[in-house]
Amino acid sequence: MSANTGVPSGASGNPVPGVRSGARHWDVDGTPATPADRRGPSGRLLARGRDADIYEGGPGLVVRRARDGRSLRHEAEVMEHVRRAGYPVPVVHDVRAGDAELVMDRVDGPSMLGLLLRRPWRWGQLAGTLADLHGRLGAIEAPPGLRQLPDGGCAVVHQDLHPMNVIMTPAGPVVIDWANAARGLPVTDVAQTWVILWSSESPTPPLVGRFLLSRRRALVDRFLAATGERSAAEAVLPDVIERRLANPRLTPGERQVLERWLASVRG
Repeated sequence: MSANTGVPSGASGNPVPGVRSGARHWDVDGTPATPADRRGPSGRLLARGRDADIYEGGPGLVVRRARDGRSLRHEAEVMEHVRRAGYPVPVVHDVRAGDAELVMDRVDGPSMLGLLLRRPWRWGQLAGTLADLHGRLGAIEAPPGLRQLPDGGCAVVHQDLHPMNVIMTPAGPVVIDWANAARGLPVTDVAQTWVILWSSESPTPPLVGRFLLSRRRALVDRFLAATGERSAAEAVLPDVIERRLANPRLTPGERQVLERWLASVRG
């Protein structure tokens, strides 16, 4: 996940939804803050990711700061584009510090994954919510200048839309982490989520991780059934898996799963 906003209940110095980290284990592998890091130019450090940090930004706000000073304007622009189309994302209020900082609404609540762990009987309902978020996003035409995927599609695709990047607020789900957003086919985004759900290792303690693995097939099956795109997603799986294998931060276990999967779908 990217460091957008979103600070779930019980947040601490550990990485939380809304923070881009090392792209392993559901794309989350951040580093707890050290005492010297507890404050920054924007306030108290809430979480660290691979390449960005989240700070308090004032009442109801957070600041996402790129550690390497890179521009975050792309993320702000795509978030504003989908927000204007009625999609649930945090409001971005400012891009500052040479475009290296985003000031946006703080979004409190558990991640969808956290809710799944606490209320496992809601797996089917939440898989449907995830599918609905995909469907709504796929109906939004991409703005000019957004990175084009090889599939030639023209919709906004998130490319990291999974349960760790959905914050479950009292008002409904809010989608965070737009660093990988691109222009493409909605079915490619569905297939990407399928690949992430099926191949990623859990960022949770071992016992919880084993529980997640036991429910993985049910979650994937219900998600794909709710999208109605399983057959179409299967057709693009080889390309999606190949792109996923190019991620240098995959764990050895994740890479092995993907390589075996790619061999099987190629037949």
